[in-house]
Amino acid sequence: MDIKTLLYNLHEEVSCSVCMCMFTTPKQLPCLHSFCLHCLNGIQRTSGIHDKITCPECRKQFVIPGSGNPSEFPTNFRINRLLDVLAIKECNTAGVKCGNCDKRSAETLYCFQCCSFWCAECISAHNIIRANKQHKTLALKDFQDQDIEAVLKRPAFCQTKNHENKELEFFCKVCQVAICNACAVTEHEGHAKVILETAANEKKLQIVSRIKSLKDIEKEKRNQVEKIDQDSIEVQVQVADVKGKVQTSAEQLIAIIEAKKQDIFNAVDKQAHDSLKGLTLKKDQIEDELKKIQSAIKQTETLLEQSSNAEILGLSKTFDTFLQEHGVQVNFDSKSIPRFSYIDNVELINLMKAKGIGNVETVFNETKAQPAQAKCFRPLLSFGEEGKSFGKLYAPWAVAVNDRDEIAVTELYNNRVSVFSSDGTHLRSFGSKGSHNGELNCPRGIACDKHGNIIVADTGNHRIQVFSGNGKFLSKFGKEGSLDHQLKCPNGLSITSDGDIIVVDRFNKLIKIFSSSGECLHKFGIEGSLVDPLHCIQQGEYFIVSDFGDQCIKMFNREGNYAFQFEMKVNKDEESKKPAFLSVNKEGLLMVCDYFNHRVQVFDLCGKFITKFGSKGSRAGEFRTPVAIASLCDGRVAVSDSRNHRIQVFDQM
Repeated sequence: MDIKTLLYNLHEEVSCSVCMCMFTTPKQLPCLHSFCLHCLNGIQRTSGIHDKITCPECRKQFVIPGSGNPSEFPTNFRINRLLDVLAIKECNTAGVKCGNCDKRSAETLYCFQCCSFWCAECISAHNIIRANKQHKTLALKDFQDQDIEAVLKRPAFCQTKNHENKELEFFCKVCQVAICNACAVTEHEGHAKVILETAANEKKLQIVSRIKSLKDIEKEKRNQVEKIDQDSIEVQVQVADVKGKVQTSAEQLIAIIEAKKQDIFNAVDKQAHDSLKGLTLKKDQIEDELKKIQSAIKQTETLLEQSSNAEILGLSKTFDTFLQEHGVQVNFDSKSIPRFSYIDNVELINLMKAKGIGNVETVFNETKAQPAQAKCFRPLLSFGEEGKSFGKLYAPWAVAVNDRDEIAVTELYNNRVSVFSSDGTHLRSFGSKGSHNGELNCPRGIACDKHGNIIVADTGNHRIQVFSGNGKFLSKFGKEGSLDHQLKCPNGLSITSDGDIIVVDRFNKLIKIFSSSGECLHKFGIEGSLVDPLHCIQQGEYFIVSDFGDQCIKMFNREGNYAFQFEMKVNKDEESKKPAFLSVNKEGLLMVCDYFNHRVQVFDLCGKFITKFGSKGSRAGEFRTPVAIASLCDGRVAVSDSRNHRIQVFDQM
């Protein structure tokens, strides 16, 4: 890596992936992953295992050398050199601590022989010492690229007590460690030793040979991946072909069923037509008889009214005969009316239920198919790439969405906030490195309130800043300390249902709720219920907290009293469960960024695991340490893919 690329990526190089801050006393595990000594101590303490430790990055377990203290692991001198380079590059804004008096100043000098910083007052004492007369010192403001390269190439020093200022010069073949000249004549007297450079060159040749072998394996693995990609495409083609055939078969069956249905309709219509014709004839006959009866009744009633008694008696036989002719009862036989019904073809229905319309046959050649993983979320788009210019991202951290579906992102190493539309178009950026109003130092949490303002956790400055939606500084609250109105490395932010601001006061291990004017209204966690909180959101009657240090999600009621907790889901080969930022989607499900496992896990609000999505990588749908997640109005979710320097947007399938 050339010097310019190294300087460009410097912040990422010197950040511990556990505490997510700059390294302090970096120690290197046998897997070559490095972490702060205090982080390793915390991991060992949490595990309860005295003599072993598990790497939070690769999950490998190692025996702790010596007395079982993580301090026995070798110091990563390269990271220490990079920390010095970072201090040199940022001396104008942060100042550099003198190695003698601990005073911070931008007017500091660097001694290339002592490999330490000296303030303007202490450098005089340094120069008085005769042994230091030939030492090269240079003011930090005068550093050029070649001077930085000299710092990066400085030698490693002995870790043995009282030998810290002695350069490593030999390699002990018996103990297999690099040693200084003093160690060679004391602790390693009589051991076979060689010059450090000679031993290193021999080791380099071995490593180069191993690298060549690994490159051959890498090539073979790439070929295997390409073959799998080709097989995946073939599977998708075959699936599409099968679906097409199933669709055709189903349509043919549907056409046959429709034709049979029409035949039945036609048959029943014909039967109904014949039946209705007979009923119509019968109706006409009865109506004719009805008319005759009505006429006879009327005629008889008229004669009765108009005839005398003698005439009525004289017509007696006539009346009897007339009424008898029209009084014959004609019965209508309702049993002759047809009754229609439909009888299922039970045999056909049972056959369809049992056999279906067909079967999918899967034939394997040489390899066994792996069970398909159900996916609930699919990647739609991603935006951002590593860079410092507007529109690019450098370690995006938290994300927040306003009511216009604009996505606001904090950039850890660019010390700014960038705002994008939901389709990834860059709209604006604001903020720069510093401690004045509107300036930021490693911003982490972010939230949007109902007024469209953007609230930012200015972590390095131990405060919260409020900006308008356009990035204009409005107000601030908090400063470093442990009082209610003070903060230590504030991290996650969110807004309550009442419009107050939830702040995770990370290093005070508290959750604090502030009014929009910066007044501390409430806090919880004072009983030691939180180990290393990162984010807190309110959902209904509960506050939900991701406890990074305790590796779980904790639920508190509205008064801040602990209710219950649940752990994240891990596979058998996974040990670390580090929940980062949280969000509740439109369906009321809790989404948690699983930082070290490079994915997002989804739970219901009782802690029941629902699903997960994402895996380690840089392709669409893959992550490298996802930190935060936020929901858009239409149900999509945006995830900050921190070490891929991008934002990914997912849709629920």
